[in-house]
Amino acid sequence: MSIFPRGRSVVRALLLTCLLTGAATSSRATVVLDWDSVSWASGSLSNSYDVTGDGVTDVTVSASSQPSNIWTNDPTTGTLTPTINKTLTGGLSPVQNSLMLAANLKTHSDVTVQTSFTGGNQLGKDVSFTIFDIDVTTNSDIISGIYGVALDGSQVAPTITNVGSAVTQTGSGLTAVLTGNSASANNSSNGNVTISFGSATLTDVFFLFSNNAGAPFYQDIAIGDITFTPVPEINPAMTAVGSCFLAVGLTIFARRQAKARASRFGATQS
Repeated sequence: MSIFPRGRSVVRALLLTCLLTGAATSSRATVVLDWDSVSWASGSLSNSYDVTGDGVTDVTVSASSQPSNIWTNDPTTGTLTPTINKTLTGGLSPVQNSLMLAANLKTHSDVTVQTSFTGGNQLGKDVSFTIFDIDVTTNSDIISGIYGVALDGSQVAPTITNVGSAVTQTGSGLTAVLTGNSASANNSSNGNVTISFGSATLTDVFFLFSNNAGAPFYQDIAIGDITFTPVPEINPAMTAVGSCFLAVGLTIFARRQAKARASRFGATQS
């Protein structure tokens, strides 16, 4: 009778555990940076958020301007922007918060908006968000320089959809420019544009908010909720599965060594 009747069953159980561990660890759900669920001090230019509840930063949203003194107050609420409010709704019903950006823009001035997914040693994929109220106030709002950054530093072109009637798109991919062509009410979807990056895995997303020409005039847009799927830079599933299979290999080796010793012992006894 074999002294290792359960050896193969144990190995099979370990292999199954490895596969289940990999599947469970690699699973990542799409999450939402919901402006109704977070805070942003009015006038601050960068904020980081943990949207997965693990105590680690998942996403950072920042806005910088050239020159730096162009930020202004939202005339509806009187608060300095950038700020979270319900002034520009994108036509959503029920109305939701968005991140409002208001500035006195002029020729050769612009706002750079950056969304970063690298705060917790992870990246983002399935990234998507909508910009509200790209229109004409005095001058045309212009959104350009839209791109994602891959882990190797290369630029990833956006997919642009749901372009409202108050917006004209020229170019596509990395050359896409979105220009307001008419006035759009604050509660209208006419100035909306959705920007997404499909399955591309990104460290950051950038776009520029500027105007077409002239002296400084008030202009505003807002950013809706940002959806993305967190992706670890070093895939923990692969690490876990690798360790697990190493344990299986060691188990098989140990059993074979024990069996060999037992065989030698039996031969000696005989």
